[in-house]
Amino acid sequence: MQMGAAMALSVRLVAMLPTAGLVLVPGRVQAQEAVAATGAGAEMGRHVFWRLDKLAGGQLFLLGSLHFGDERLYPLPDVVEQAYQSCGTVVFETDLRLTRQPEFSEMMRRKAELMPPATVADTLTPAALAAFREAARGLGVEPAWLERYRAWYCANQLMSVALRRAGVEPMRGIDQVFCTRTSNDGKAVGTLETPEFQVDLFAGLADAQAAALLTESLAEVAQVREFVERMLGAYLRGDLVALEELITASFDGVPELRRRFLTDRNAAWMEPLQGLSRQPGSHLVVVGTGHLLGEDGLVARLRRAGLTVTRL
Repeated sequence: MQMGAAMALSVRLVAMLPTAGLVLVPGRVQAQEAVAATGAGAEMGRHVFWRLDKLAGGQLFLLGSLHFGDERLYPLPDVVEQAYQSCGTVVFETDLRLTRQPEFSEMMRRKAELMPPATVADTLTPAALAAFREAARGLGVEPAWLERYRAWYCANQLMSVALRRAGVEPMRGIDQVFCTRTSNDGKAVGTLETPEFQVDLFAGLADAQAAALLTESLAEVAQVREFVERMLGAYLRGDLVALEELITASFDGVPELRRRFLTDRNAAWMEPLQGLSRQPGSHLVVVGTGHLLGEDGLVARLRRAGLTVTRL
């Protein structure tokens, strides 16, 4: 089975949404905050990084983030580090500092928890339920604990644990590292969405869509390590074609989910980004790589709006 076509939506959604990769399963230790190393990064081709020169002076930088990572992503390339140092404000999809608070975990559980006696088994076929329980136990998660939650939550939890077993952590993701640095360095933090909005992208899925998401994730757990290696390799090479295939290609057959998780959000972000392009001074915008790629991505949208965006 070819990896590019085989990996379905659940792992890509974890790759696209910073709030999706946060494991809340009891008994599992959250990753400690990572702080990016500074210094010269080895040049490995062109970067997932763009610059818009402002008429009012300064630059608007667009950096594609991976929402999970490992030590191979650091130190960051010089061009990224220099841009960060020149900016007084860093803009993220959402304020990741809030997702580290207990209130976020409580909100996510509240939106996911089913009213007894309902369980996730009510939305799954017997075969899918058996596969879910087997996969959960294989990852060291007690399925009975997860079964009181909706299918989208179960899918995210299992995939998040699988990603950690593959050797990557959300707290080593580029946006998480930059959020920590931005706060520690006293720079201003800007956001495009609230954490609750991102959770609601999942919570608002119909039962059938959420069940399909969970069923697909069960087949993907065993392939996560290969996905991670291909994702990190493509990112470090600056291979935009491979990244677009890995992150966004699976949306082609599900236009309603492409609209929900990608198209509508990109469209909503255009107004604040165009606003930043008119402000003097320099700003760094760090969003999931999938939001910057392709004809529907932010880079193409900004260019169609008449702005000059240069890849670095």
